[in-house]
Amino acid sequence: MNERLSQPSLPPGERSSPPSGPLDERLSQPSLPPVERLSQPSSPFSYPSHPSVPSVPSVPSMPPTTELTDPDVGHPAPPGGPRKRFRSLLIGGASVAFAVVVAAGVLVASRQGDDQTAQLAGNLFAAGTAGAADGRQLELNGVAAMGATVVVAGGEDADSGYRTEFFLSKDAGRTFTRAQVRTAKGEPPVAGEVPRHLAAGPAGSAGWVALGDRVGGTVVWTSPDGASWTRQPDATASLAFGPRDRVADVAWTGGGFTAVGQTSDKGDFTDAAPVVWLSRDGRSWERRAGWRLHPPTGGTLALTDVASVKNAIVVRGESSIKPYDITWRSTDAGDTWQAFAVPGTSSEPELSFASTATAMLALRQGGSHATTYTSPDGVHWTTAAKIDVPGFKRLSRLTATPQAAVAAIETDSGIRLVRSVDGRSWQPAGTTAGGAEVRDTAAVGDNTVAVGAQDGTGALLAVRDKAGKEVPARIPDTTGSGKVVDALGTADGRVVAVGGANGDATVWTSADGSSWQPVQDKDKALTGQGRQRLTGVTAGFAGWLAVGSSGRTPGRPLVVTSADGESWRRADGAAAFQSTGKEPLIARATAAGPDGYVIVGEDGYGAGTWWSPDLKTWERGTPAGQDNLVGTPTTRRWMNSVTNGMFGFVAAGGVTDPNAYGGVFVRRPTVWISPDGRKWSLVRLPIPAGVNEGWLTHIASHDDVLVTAGTAVTGNGTGTAAFGYASTDGGRSWQQITLPVTAGEQSGVTAVATTPRGFVVAGTVGSPGDVVVWTSADGRSWKPEQPRGAGVSGPGDQRLSAFTTVDGELVGVGSTATGHGDEPTLWRRPLSPDEAGTP
Repeated sequence: MNERLSQPSLPPGERSSPPSGPLDERLSQPSLPPVERLSQPSSPFSYPSHPSVPSVPSVPSMPPTTELTDPDVGHPAPPGGPRKRFRSLLIGGASVAFAVVVAAGVLVASRQGDDQTAQLAGNLFAAGTAGAADGRQLELNGVAAMGATVVVAGGEDADSGYRTEFFLSKDAGRTFTRAQVRTAKGEPPVAGEVPRHLAAGPAGSAGWVALGDRVGGTVVWTSPDGASWTRQPDATASLAFGPRDRVADVAWTGGGFTAVGQTSDKGDFTDAAPVVWLSRDGRSWERRAGWRLHPPTGGTLALTDVASVKNAIVVRGESSIKPYDITWRSTDAGDTWQAFAVPGTSSEPELSFASTATAMLALRQGGSHATTYTSPDGVHWTTAAKIDVPGFKRLSRLTATPQAAVAAIETDSGIRLVRSVDGRSWQPAGTTAGGAEVRDTAAVGDNTVAVGAQDGTGALLAVRDKAGKEVPARIPDTTGSGKVVDALGTADGRVVAVGGANGDATVWTSADGSSWQPVQDKDKALTGQGRQRLTGVTAGFAGWLAVGSSGRTPGRPLVVTSADGESWRRADGAAAFQSTGKEPLIARATAAGPDGYVIVGEDGYGAGTWWSPDLKTWERGTPAGQDNLVGTPTTRRWMNSVTNGMFGFVAAGGVTDPNAYGGVFVRRPTVWISPDGRKWSLVRLPIPAGVNEGWLTHIASHDDVLVTAGTAVTGNGTGTAAFGYASTDGGRSWQQITLPVTAGEQSGVTAVATTPRGFVVAGTVGSPGDVVVWTSADGRSWKPEQPRGAGVSGPGDQRLSAFTTVDGELVGVGSTATGHGDEPTLWRRPLSPDEAGTP
């Protein structure tokens, strides 16, 4: 936990992107919370239908780095200056040249009527061969107990999005049922929110509280009994929790709940400062800035532990300079704080706190053991005991309920659990298998409950009795479909859809866009270690190419090729796809043109590109300037989408810029230009006025007209707005594009169509979002339409993720998801040539 808190945020698209590594590896990275729709990296939607195309004229070489200063694009508002409402359109990415154009040749009809159809399509997109892993992988992050009642919090980390889950046991962890989760309005919760920390108050108190992550901030859930949970409105939580805050712990502290963590003005936590949050009821929270603690000057400081004894609140902080462990105590509900010291010294941060009903415990690890200290009041401390277990490596976790404290000790053979009522005498409480990661523990009666991840294969739920023996316990089955459809392509009368099902990558084919069959994966190209998923597909003169992620450690690209769209072979064994270090390689998008095939994504901290002339040989892309592709922990680069045209290739994504706002760490929109798909020049686009930060997720082109767009963070970090740019000269200069939306509504884009006669874009409006479709003849002015029907409107979060055209109809695929489940959707709409125009 502490290691994660000290690392900078990752760019968008790592948690909420197609998974690039096993579940436990991804959770250990400080990425954005998996899974809100607008944060997910867009799938490339390349739709090949290629007659022969003449070779591309040569493109003049680009300078290594181009910084645009076009006043029409917009610049960041100065601090304290006027904040202009920003409303615009996000455009998704698709390849045009040598690729089937989505919604080819015509624009979607803008009128609403009965000529559109939408249906749930879980049965249409059947899974292929049985997957080796489950695409609906469950994770457990926190556990709390009061009396015989136990609540476990986590979620279903499915390919189609993250769904919040709470599980309740009334018999000390022997049996569990799924708890009900609703919003304050009684609606199903949205996907993409991850509960991390749990706390329970005594009978007659405020009940239970959970804190977790979402894109742009912190989520608060409350429950009177652990059986029914309410997701509190953002307006309540965001008053105290900011977008640059990280919560590390929460506990019942006598008169209410106290949470602790850190904040960063820069956003990369190289300037981490402590924060305390207080709440009487778990719903309304008050923020107490770290200056009240009078912390030492110099270095960074993050609060990591909170506990209480005799109505005194005790917090522990981790400093980057000596002394590494700093502790404070408050007896007036957090108004004033006094520093105190626990006996012993450490050469690195090694102190943990917890409290039972009668005493406070501190554990300091050192060498091959841990030493326990106890205090009746948080002021006077006594050395109580030594925890010395065979193969001791480190203290993984210390927690306590009123009944007892539990320490999870990492050893050479796995995790050993020990527990104590008073801190002086510790008894064995069981073990977990090697490879397990224990994230939280709780003592409940004579039982001990541990939750976490099991060797990257799913959730860990370990219940042990008084003697440390296993108590059979099981979490209810997951509820999602386990299927996701990310991209579509069409060529030679065949429609190809790619995505994932039950943990394996999946390819479906269709002749009419209505009936779909999974391909027979005879060569096992779509299976592998960990979760596999395809997110982009294109076709060119050498055949089909599909790319995605292979959930190995670290994550690796999944690259498959096919001559006919039916039989697929792995291509990622080539040397170009092998990592030279421990950082993951991520393939997100692909495009094809006369010069060959291009894949874009990430290579560690930098942007990653690959090029092939024939789908047989592959090489890495190279930068035209020193910093064009290579990144650092504070200057990351990533590509989300790519398109091809007479200009060559242009990719869209973002960079983290520590100097954008005078040293504040922000993400900013960026494009890369390559005349041949092999050498890339970076172009930084100004952050639009009125937003905090933004990055690009989609790009599309027709001739020399390009449109790129992405997600911007607005307000106090809890809002999102669409923004985008258009270029009429092959990417050399860019102008901002706009699309009015209802004031105050969040918006985003999930798919794009570009044709010889115009553009069609699908997105979402509202939160949770319903589908919206925009049309444009020139990429600059846009006309909206909001479809109605199953899977595109109504309860839950709706999205269309890809388009193609079949027999005069626009065919879209996507999903509908709530916190309780998800299912693919299929949407069809007649095309209207009357609205066609020429860009």
